[in-house]
Amino acid sequence: MRILYLMKTQDSNLGDLLINKLLIDLLAEKADRMLFDVSGVSKQFRDALIADVPSPVIFATKRGLGYYLKLIFCRAYFDVIIAPPGHAGKASWRHVVPIAFAIYYRLLGVRYMRLGKSIPNNSGLGARLEKLLVRLSHHTMVRDQGSLERIRSFKNQRNISCAPDLIVLLSGKQPPNVVKNGGLIVSFRFDYYPEEKRAGFVQQVAALAAHYARQHALPVMLTWQVERDEACVRAIAAELNAMGIETALSEITLENLASTYCAASLILSNRLHVALTSLSLGANAWAVCDPAKDHKIIDAFQELHLGDRLLSIDQRNDLMSPANTPVDLRPARDELRAAIAATLT
Repeated sequence: MRILYLMKTQDSNLGDLLINKLLIDLLAEKADRMLFDVSGVSKQFRDALIADVPSPVIFATKRGLGYYLKLIFCRAYFDVIIAPPGHAGKASWRHVVPIAFAIYYRLLGVRYMRLGKSIPNNSGLGARLEKLLVRLSHHTMVRDQGSLERIRSFKNQRNISCAPDLIVLLSGKQPPNVVKNGGLIVSFRFDYYPEEKRAGFVQQVAALAAHYARQHALPVMLTWQVERDEACVRAIAAELNAMGIETALSEITLENLASTYCAASLILSNRLHVALTSLSLGANAWAVCDPAKDHKIIDAFQELHLGDRLLSIDQRNDLMSPANTPVDLRPARDELRAAIAATLT
């Protein structure tokens, strides 16, 4: 089986990098050859994603005439096309070209698969194009019930499924010999709040972090794994410092992610891929949710039966209780691996 992976990532979003890498590594186990369309992706991201793939082939680095000529004669190159996980975006006329090629792929017997997608609530043209793309795809695997319900509203329930966020593929990959430093990791975003509400949100997060830091005498580390979260993290750190609580700051990278999260005693975050990555690694992590803003987190956690790991910003529970044992997400990982393998056969 020859698989063409349409690489698409946000360079500043480590969560996107990680779920793409986990999926690519899994597909590489099934494929005879992995090809990559890296158009618009930085070389640094590209190299990180395909580092463990045996003999990867770069199919295209940009969308020029040669790229489309290759697609026209694609039967000589690959058997399966994988559209990457993530948000499908607002459908528009720019989707007409991939839809035209999807029709062409079907005529040639090339399978077009979409795995780990989040489908937006489109209307009008967007809904019609998304409906057509669902019909043309050999399989669409969405990552949340909301996306599944939107697709089912098209009255086309053929070749669609819902699976947990692909980050659970990380489960069971804890780094060896990690030394617990007994710290509290705090990682938050505030980009979905208007400017005038951000200061109040920062104060709430700081009060939450201060409570658990003092209750359990934990050193505090403020982290971010998405570039735009750094401003929020630094504002929280300043607020904690004003309370007399010392803090450390650290950017999370692919290299230090597992060791940092596994070493912590407690992790609080309103970023889905911080909380879920930490839980997948066996850490004591909690998702701090705003019911009006964090539907994606709430849906994903409920899908994985992690509802008891959701925390409101004004809750003060005993998060270090022995009853809060690490969550084992390996069954969800194995089920997801089997579901992805089934779509390829």
